[in-house]
Amino acid sequence: MAVTLARLASWMSWVSEALKAMADEFERQCGFPPGTNEVRSAEYDDQAAARMLAHVSFTSADLVTFYDSIDG
Repeated sequence: MAVTLARLASWMSWVSEALKAMADEFERQCGFPPGTNEVRSAEYDDQAAARMLAHVSFTSADLVTFYDSIDG
């Protein structure tokens, strides 16, 4: 199953919702506040690094697509 931008966007949304639910309960369960938890779109430098990885190694196309799209 290939990684697509649409599938990654859906995954980002799902993970972000799950992280929010976990963070909302974290302090009550653990006794201290959570740190920052987020999944966000890759920025230009992240995308450049992902593309460079693809050029210098035998990296899976799906992994490059992931790193080109997600920063976290």
